[in-house]
Amino acid sequence: MTTEDGRWPINPMTRPEGEDPSVPVGPPPAPASDPAPTPGPPPALAPAPASGAEPVPVRVPETGSVQRRSHVALVLLTLAAGAMDAIAFLGLGGVFTANMTGNLILFALAGREDWVLHALRSGLACAGFCAGLLIGFKMPGRHRGNAWWPLAVIRLLRAGLALQVAFLAGWAFSGGAPGPAVILALIGAGSCAMGMQAAAARRVNLAGITATFVTGTLTALFETSASGWSADNRRRAAIVVALVLGALCASLLLRFAPPWAGVVAPVFTLLALVVVRPYARGGRRGRPGRSDG
Repeated sequence: MTTEDGRWPINPMTRPEGEDPSVPVGPPPAPASDPAPTPGPPPALAPAPASGAEPVPVRVPETGSVQRRSHVALVLLTLAAGAMDAIAFLGLGGVFTANMTGNLILFALAGREDWVLHALRSGLACAGFCAGLLIGFKMPGRHRGNAWWPLAVIRLLRAGLALQVAFLAGWAFSGGAPGPAVILALIGAGSCAMGMQAAAARRVNLAGITATFVTGTLTALFETSASGWSADNRRRAAIVVALVLGALCASLLLRFAPPWAGVVAPVFTLLALVVVRPYARGGRRGRPGRSDG
């Protein structure tokens, strides 16, 4: 067979006349390609220490360790929520700072004595909680999913801690027996702090734990327990117990040392911040899927 111009095609295995016999016959070898990169997550990079300096890799915390620390932090936050609710109900006129279901029911009890006053306090608690939620979900970084505890969540918990410290100061200066005006101020500060805490827990989203109220957590616990016991069930059970123990601690102090009852919640919140501090600057993705518990 000839080519279009009438010549016979050149056989690549045939040496052209006059070519150096030391040159190997055949098509040129294919260029060597670089080996395929090994799959895996890229190393985390720490911020450059100075202008123009190269970023240095940092050790990424193991997922199991982050999960354990996150669960411990949420348990501590739930202890704080139980303590705040106990003080609010026993010392601030029978309202809640974290349990908004209870406040809505109390707001609607029109037949009770002094209903207007109780409705005012319950309504203020709901408004403060909603304000805390709004602040928490509006804070930049809401959709950052590459870290268990992004800096935005840490700042949110710090703001909540500041409000709890303000609550403690008002409670202590009133000797554990605040007057009507101070009660309203304490309800607003405490419920806003709990709203921020609920938003922070929702953004971390470990097994659907809220760290302020446990109705959904308790429902999810029994729902999933019907098909077997799991690690998430243990986490949810610990949250339920923590809420009770936090309320117990605060109520005992309220009974035997009223001025000190307000210290329980900020101490537990501070401990939670200490627990998650090593991971505050961005552990890599390696977290479980979202849950609606």
